[in-house]
Amino acid sequence: MPYGAFTRPVGTRWAIFGTAYLQARDLGRCLALGHCSVGVLTRVQSSRAWDYVREFNAAPAP
Repeated sequence: MPYGAFTRPVGTRWAIFGTAYLQARDLGRCLALGHCSVGVLTRVQSSRAWDYVREFNAAPAP
């Protein structure tokens, strides 16, 4: 799915996958996907998409 045409779904999925990698303790992939997600989602105004990013950011908290 090209992110140029499907920006919000791609950015949202990357945030979800990043959270899954964090839970699997794969920090390298987690951070890479989180970075990509934020980079893509800066182009959209979707509170639902940014909720996934907020969940991603809150996931490492004890």
